[in-house]
Amino acid sequence: MVQPINRNRRVRAFVRLFIGIVRDFWKESRIARRRGLAHARKRMAPRHRRRAIQFRTTAIALGGVLIKLGQFFSTRVDVMPPEYIEELSKLQDTVPPVPFDEVREVIEADFGRGLEEVFTSFEREPVAAASLAQVHLATLPDGERVAVKVQRPNIAELADIDLATFSYLMEGLNRFTRMGRQLDIPMVVSEFVRTIGDELDFVREGDNAERFKAYFQKYHLVYVPKIYWAYTTGRVLTLEAIEGIKISDYEAIEAAGIDRKRVAGEIIEAYLKQVLEDGFFHADPHPGNLFVSPGPLITFIDFGMVGEITPPMREAFRDVVIGVAQRDTTRIIEALRALGFIRPGADVQSVKNAFDWLLDHYSSITTRTLTFADVEEIHEDILVILREQPITIPAQFAFLGKTIGTMVGLATGLDPEIDLVESTKPYVARLAESAAGDRRQLVVEEGKRLAQLFLAMPGQIHEILEKTRRGQLQVKVDNAASIKAGERGGYSRQAWAAALFGAAAVLGGVWLIGMEMPYEGYVFAGLGWLTFLLATRRGQGV
Repeated sequence: MVQPINRNRRVRAFVRLFIGIVRDFWKESRIARRRGLAHARKRMAPRHRRRAIQFRTTAIALGGVLIKLGQFFSTRVDVMPPEYIEELSKLQDTVPPVPFDEVREVIEADFGRGLEEVFTSFEREPVAAASLAQVHLATLPDGERVAVKVQRPNIAELADIDLATFSYLMEGLNRFTRMGRQLDIPMVVSEFVRTIGDELDFVREGDNAERFKAYFQKYHLVYVPKIYWAYTTGRVLTLEAIEGIKISDYEAIEAAGIDRKRVAGEIIEAYLKQVLEDGFFHADPHPGNLFVSPGPLITFIDFGMVGEITPPMREAFRDVVIGVAQRDTTRIIEALRALGFIRPGADVQSVKNAFDWLLDHYSSITTRTLTFADVEEIHEDILVILREQPITIPAQFAFLGKTIGTMVGLATGLDPEIDLVESTKPYVARLAESAAGDRRQLVVEEGKRLAQLFLAMPGQIHEILEKTRRGQLQVKVDNAASIKAGERGGYSRQAWAAALFGAAAVLGGVWLIGMEMPYEGYVFAGLGWLTFLLATRRGQGV
């Protein structure tokens, strides 16, 4: 029988945890006003560490949505201090399984008949148990061996309780604290609610798996298990049982005669394809979701969390690249706004001034003069802008940054000597060849943009003259050098954000190569990789 939910206990634990977190943030902001941000972060670091550990242990004890919330916040470098990012990244979505009788109740309720009428055999012990569901092996009436993912009983009700409590607390944070003026808290809440909703919809997960499978239909090194729709509901997902070696089990991989270096290369190539070509990526590539078999063949499972890079987003990425190449900060700002990085109501001029300074300061650097010290300095200046300016990271890009970091960790674990830049060259060369045909369209679009600029110019000049005549013209002078002179402490909090910038630079470099601009493309992509690796090293405290 399904155990009743102790609603009051969950709400009390949730409230105690978040009141403590808010109190810590409030104290940090008070210290920052008196002594500066770097001093405040240094002083509050031990307290943040203790509170993050409390978050992790409470999440493990209560389970359900709180584990997912911790994992979600571990991607939000624009919201949480580095101590939280580090501690919450340790959250493993592995919990004790629910009793078999409760699993039986879910299946029989969804299919309207007895378990034995649905499956010929069904193993009582799960092969995996997570916060939202657990997996059992079973046999279909036609003898097909399958894996059955069953939602935990009452998880939807638990999610409603946890999400309502979380939304209420975050609304208070938004209305009554300074953080509400610095962060787009409603957006953070809506992103998390949407993420949980997606993960609780097993039909959607099945659709994601089939979409992923279609993208890799002609790619014989990646496999996605078949979905059995006749045995799938909103709470039960039945898929082909797979046999393989967990991708982090290096000894078993070697014992099977599989080349670890080839597996590492295939992981990188698979994710390059997902991000750069398909615009649809598996956003939870932890070792429990990837398996290896001879070939080598890599099998992906669990498509509850995916990310999408839509054509408009790729177009905006393109505008960022062109804006950097042309030193057109207005174009960069508009592209970042389209991507959701600039919060509504933000002081756009201050962001523009920051990018103006950044581009002017490093305009003389070329591939011949670029040094690792230059990369480190650029990296630090980017972190200052990310910290000081009204920039937030949309959920899709937070997932992308986390996914890329996990992917790099898998690849380097398989092959510690891997050269990430060299390993991308074959794929980049093929992509560049296929992208060359886009150049003519680019010229047409740029011509249209220039025409629009010239048509708008007379009106803009007239407006400026009118403001001058009425004495309303204001010239704002911003000491851009103060951006760099700002306090440099606390960078590890933005390490993943800088890593995301590096990933975007690699995307831009690939696009430039495809436009037959190899010199600029390799500069952009190389700088991006160096920035990403440096950011990852910083984020790990190396």
